[in-house]
Amino acid sequence: MHDEKHTLDQRAYQTARTSGLLAGAITAFIAFCAFQIFGFTIAETATWMFALALMAASGTFAAVYFVGRSALRKQMPAA
Repeated sequence: MHDEKHTLDQRAYQTARTSGLLAGAITAFIAFCAFQIFGFTIAETATWMFALALMAASGTFAAVYFVGRSALRKQMPAA
């Protein structure tokens, strides 16, 4: 029982980590393109890229982890 719960939590963590990383990378790329198109300096662009990517990654990680863990635990057979 404990091993199954640990496995499900680990699976939820890995899924959330991957989703967060992808969301952060995509956000950073879009931010770079947008800020450079509109003529911001590289320092401003890098600052906003970092901030937006961090917010997107952490928000996505938290949402996917808690919702995914909840969904996986509902599928777990009762002991």
